[in-house]
Formats: sequence, C-alpha cells, structure tokens
Amino acid sequence: MSRKIAVTSLNASTIDIINTIRANASMEYQSLVPQITQAQEIPKVGEILYGYPALANQFLNALINRIALVRVKSATFNNAYAELKKGYLEFGETVEEVFVNIAKAREFSAEKAESREFKRTLPDVRTAFHAMNWRVQYPVTIQDEDLRMAFMSAEGVQDLIARIVDSVYTASEYDEYLLFKYLMIKAISHGKMYPVSIGTGSDMKEGAKAYRGASNKLTFISDKYNADGVHTNTSKDDQFIFMDADYNASYDVEVLASAFNMDKADFMGRLKLIDDWTTFDNDRFEVIRANSDMIEAVTAEELALMANVKAVLVDREWFQIYDNQNKFTETYVASGEYWNYFYNVWKTVSSSPFSNAIVFVTTGANTTLDATKTVKIVDKSEGKEGLALSMEMLQGSVLKPIGGNAEFVQNEDATVNGIGVKDYGALLVPLPLDALSASVIDLDMKVNGENYSADNFNVKTAKVGDEITFTKDA
Repeated sequence: MSRKIAVTSLNASTIDIINTIRANASMEYQSLVPQITQAQEIPKVGEILYGYPALANQFLNALINRIALVRVKSATFNNAYAELKKGYLEFGETVEEVFVNIAKAREFSAEKAESREFKRTLPDVRTAFHAMNWRVQYPVTIQDEDLRMAFMSAEGVQDLIARIVDSVYTASEYDEYLLFKYLMIKAISHGKMYPVSIGTGSDMKEGAKAYRGASNKLTFISDKYNADGVHTNTSKDDQFIFMDADYNASYDVEVLASAFNMDKADFMGRLKLIDDWTTFDNDRFEVIRANSDMIEAVTAEELALMANVKAVLVDREWFQIYDNQNKFTETYVASGEYWNYFYNVWKTVSSSPFSNAIVFVTTGANTTLDATKTVKIVDKSEGKEGLALSMEMLQGSVLKPIGGNAEFVQNEDATVNGIGVKDYGALLVPLPLDALSASVIDLDMKVNGENYSADNFNVKTAKVGDEITFTKDA
C-alpha cells in the first residue's frame, strides 16, 4: 500500500540537525566533528567538513537521504492523489492485472446432462499488463561553497535543505500530479470513460442529481461503465470524484456530500480537486518527449474536448500507478569542487480497463455514438490448419460512450465459410483459403448495444494495417 505524504514540519534547528547527523555517522566522523551546543560553534563544524571531503560527503548524504526526507513531507506542494497509487514494486517491471468475468447461467436440463457432464466450460478471463514506463532523473549540484556558506549562519543548513527539496522533491511531486491528470485527459478524450450529462452545468441541483444517480448505479454490477465491458461494480467506499477547482467552488460541500450519500468527512476524503481540465503543462516533459517515447503531448484537440468536462468519478483501482524506484545517487567532482546528486524516479503509470470510470459533461459535449467505426487489423498469424486475424477498434480523439470495446459477432456469412469469430476481435479462418465457399464476407459487431456491419471484407487479401469501416445499422 502506498503511503500518503503527511503534512508535517521540520522543526529542528541547524544545531539539532548537525548533532543528529553526527550521532548517526561513522566513528571517524564522530571523532573529528565535535558535538555543539551554541550557534557560535556552527562555523567550526563547517571548517572541519570543508577540509575533509570524505566527511563532507558523509554529511551531505545524511542531509539528503535522512533529513531532507523529513523536509519534503512539509513541502508546500504534495501530490494529493498519492493515496490512489498502488504501492512500491520491490521486484519486476510488469504488473499483470487479471479479471475473471462472471459466469453465464444456462437452463437446467436432465436430458442434456449426459452430453454436458464432461464438457469444459472455460471462464471468461481478461488480462491487462502494466509495464514500467516512467524512468526519469532530477539532477542537483551542491558546490563546496554552498556547503561552506551553510555553516555561516544559524539557519544555513535549513536553507540548504530547502534548496534541495524545492529543486528535486517538489519537482517530482508536481510531475506525479501531472501524470494522474495526463491519464484522465487521455482516457476521456479517447472514449475510455462513460459520459453522463449534467445539463448546462449551471443548475447545481441538476448536477447533484446526476452525481447521485451515477454513484448509486456504480454499486450495481454492470458492463456499461468500464473500458473492457466486464461485469463489475464499485462500492461507495471505493469511489473517488475529481472536480476542477472553480466548478467545485460553486457547490456547497454539504450538497455534494449528500449527492454521494456520504457524510461530510467521508466525502472530503474522496474528493480530489484538479486545477482545471483544459490546460496541461506540456513544457514540463519537453525534454523527455524529445529523447524518449515515455509520454505523448496532450494535444490542443484533446484539451478542446475537455472544455465540457466538469467532474470524473472513478473506482480507486482505475489508477494503476506504482513506484518502482525512488533513489538518490551522487558523485563528487574533484576538478570542480562540487557534488552532483541524481534523484532517480521509476514508475509504472497506467489505468485499468476493468475498473469503472464516469465523466460528467455539459450539454455541449457530443456523446452520441458515431455513425461509423474504424477497425484495424493488428496481427496476422498462419499455422498448419488455420489463419488468425486480430482486429482492434480505433477509438479516435472523441468523447463518446464506451460500453466496452467492440464485441464482434458470429454471423451467417462466417458460419457458412467455417470461419470462427471471437467476440474480442479474432477471426479464425480455415486453410487452404481457396477452399472457402466465398472469400468476401460481411462482418458484424456491437458497440454499446448498437449494431454495426461492414460489407465485402476480403479474407484472402487482408493484411496487417488494413482498416475496415463499420456502419451503424439504421
């Protein structure tokens, strides 16, 4: 379980810090660096450390890895979403999320018992892999002169700690906050959350009614509110709501709490404020985008779609964010008389396709299903007896109902040709292809309960990268 950063204070004085580091240092350090009791003695410690680089290195390591960690807990900015992280991954770089869908019932039949007795009924098991995809480094340089100046005043060491924290830890916390915001913007703008209208957004009662209804519905099992269309539910205790700061200011806390059937204290623990939905600090990750593929830019088109977003309601398991490593490393550059410190942060940043997520939008948002859907062939594998084609529906950068991914349907055309159609988008075609009664067939699929069809799909000429247009039935 991830630990939430507590809002505490570093109350220790420079004298306390110096003596604490000494008490936990090596015998050599303790024999050369005296314990002090008065501010006038601080410069003496500085003179000793300044003349012994090995002792100075011990002091700085303790300052950064022990004392500064206390200071970071009292930093002016902490990621308020940290409690939604899944914890620290001690081993491995990939998390496999497994979801077993509920079994389908069938009628009881004594007549069919003999044929059913030893027949296998395989469960509907879905998996999603979340790989470590965030490896960044925050560098900070401390010069010998910085260390010397830290011992020139009673607050000098505290000031040095503040510089380290503001430069490194606060930056890391802010970037983590942006990664949470990034996941939500990308999911909303690419149709991975279910949209619910709250009218114009100006009627607070209408909005509260929509929040109450959606929150209540999530407690019932449904395949409507998650990206993979699995049957699941979200209890009240696991629901978290995100609102932008301005919109939230229009609501009375008591009204919002009652909308979610929670008392004020419980609701405040599950309410997460976001600065706004229509901006994103792309400049923060400019260097990372230029040198890696870890993160994409949030486009102007995506942000334009966010203009109608007022709030988001998610299951706590929707965020699949893990800490893989948070570690300081250092090196002393003798030729330049300075220390280079590197704060290495590795994370797994992803979202669960099996967890419920609802976005609340105003009437300006277009939430009707597209008249056409595009499906792409992403894999083609051939064995001795058959050919397998894997298809995937493209979401596009639009705000649409999700209701799960496309569910492909076994139709008459496929059955006549001996072609098996798996609901997740696989075509199993028998070989040789010349033996097919027809090489051109129709394909059918369902999206959010609506039927879509594609005519004249050529099985023989299909290849990876081909795009198929499905049209919604009239």
